[in-house]
Amino acid sequence: MVKILMFILTFGHKKKDFRNMNTVEDFVIKAIQREQPPREVMEKLGIDVSQFPENMLDSDLWVIILNILKESRRRHHYQRTYIKSIHEVMQLIEKSTKIVAVIGAGASVGPDFRSPGGLYDQIAKSGALDDPYKVFDMEYFVRDPSVFWRFAHLIYPSTDPEHSQAHYFLAELEKRGKLLRVYSQNVDTLEVGIPNEKLRCVHGSWRENKCLECGEIHDIEDLRECVNNQTIPKCKKCGGQIKPGIVFFGQRTNIEDEDIEYDSKNADLLIVIGTSLRVAPVSYIPEMMYKVPSILINREPVSCQFNAELLGEGDAVVTAIENELGWIESKSKPESETETKSDSGVNTKKAENFVFIQPNKFVMPSDDGVGTQFAETGRSLFLVCPAYAGTDSFE
Repeated sequence: MVKILMFILTFGHKKKDFRNMNTVEDFVIKAIQREQPPREVMEKLGIDVSQFPENMLDSDLWVIILNILKESRRRHHYQRTYIKSIHEVMQLIEKSTKIVAVIGAGASVGPDFRSPGGLYDQIAKSGALDDPYKVFDMEYFVRDPSVFWRFAHLIYPSTDPEHSQAHYFLAELEKRGKLLRVYSQNVDTLEVGIPNEKLRCVHGSWRENKCLECGEIHDIEDLRECVNNQTIPKCKKCGGQIKPGIVFFGQRTNIEDEDIEYDSKNADLLIVIGTSLRVAPVSYIPEMMYKVPSILINREPVSCQFNAELLGEGDAVVTAIENELGWIESKSKPESETETKSDSGVNTKKAENFVFIQPNKFVMPSDDGVGTQFAETGRSLFLVCPAYAGTDSFE
């Protein structure tokens, strides 16, 4: 994390330019080089360190410092050139050969942790934990893994998974030799057609689950019976406790500084699909790649700048892209998969369906009438995502 912090602060600056950098940034860079404790840095920056728990990780404190610096430098940040034509967006994708993709929950059809009926909601309703987030607390898991395995089936990959159009879009990029890397924030293992060497599951996944005693690796099928029965799986080699490959709170994320640095210097396009970019370290990637042309595909805008924002349901947006580029006819799915709900109604989407909103937003209207739309209030443009309210929405 500290190395990533250094790279973010210095990326795009030649050494001779350091004298012109913001004084606070210069101070933090020197503090990092001296390996100064982050609490000392915070105190000198005038931050009240007493508000942070004593056992808070240094890496988390550095994240807070970085976020403060990011806010202070926003007004001086590199301004991206806005793309005002959807056909320019298509041409950019067509000509790019080293695309880095970042995908989140909005690009997948896997189980959701935070939505009503999701993992946290089910745990809260059961009363199993006073804090549902505790299910991913490593210390608690080692002490009592039963709660996690009681609810693990809610987020466990199916034997007959359904992939989204976004998954197939990334597979098509790889097939056409356009993909440099994929950073996935999902743990559902639904990424398809992407070589392991190009895939980075930032928050881990169910692909590899490790025995805490002997280190033996167990795959998805090794655990399936226990997960379905809501019992605690044991290591097939030593009988020890197995930890899922998901990254728990306080653990290091599966992202290498060298990968991000390499991608920032070599990519010719960044595509972000289905994520709010609120969680570090993925949230830093657009800033680190600020010289790389970028496209956001999401239901709503995010705080980062992009050259173009394609707003709407992810499946509809990527299908419109593939239709425009003539990729639909040549696409092929795995033989084991038949047409699903995610296929219906989206294959007719085309580039001309987008509605342009200044300065760089292209909105794909939804078919059901409750999708993405814009409302103007004064000088500001707000994105409105209507949702149906149920009787339990007001509890």
